[in-house]
Amino acid sequence: MKDRRKGPIGRAAGIAEGVAAAVRRMQREREPRVLVYDQTGYARLIQPEARGHERILEVGERMVQVATGADDGRGGSRGGGSEEAA
Repeated sequence: MKDRRKGPIGRAAGIAEGVAAAVRRMQREREPRVLVYDQTGYARLIQPEARGHERILEVGERMVQVATGADDGRGGSRGGGSEEAA
């Protein structure tokens, strides 16, 4: 069991530990992760240093852009588009 610190220094240290933990969580959540699923539904995390990680990440980002309608017009849009008639 962790000893509780007493007094104002102990409280300040506790607050600092809490802030540091929150910052670590936020940084961890900002890093994009690449998960791929096999046919049985088993997920694998592709490490950032693995071959093809960047390409998979780019394709995934592009898929999200198309699915959310945030398409910037870079090639391959099919149907339902916001193209103007000439």
